[in-house]
Amino acid sequence: LTVRMTGCPNGGARPYNADIGFVGRRPGVYHVFVGGGLRGDRLSDLFLADVKVEQIAEQLRPLLLRYAAEREADESVGDY
Repeated sequence: LTVRMTGCPNGGARPYNADIGFVGRRPGVYHVFVGGGLRGDRLSDLFLADVKVEQIAEQLRPLLLRYAAEREADESVGDY
């Protein structure tokens, strides 16, 4: 599971290639991207917009629980 977080939308920290990426919108608020490919062959999609940092875990929990229950062997979150 690769997670990348940045406060800059320019992508220097490569949040758009991570399984889960957080891009700061303003202090304490992030866009959440999922589904990136670490090989650089796939960019992530916007999953949640303008999520307060305190709510990120709660908002991602259903996705991660479903992934844990349904994934194939060696399947990354991005591939799921």
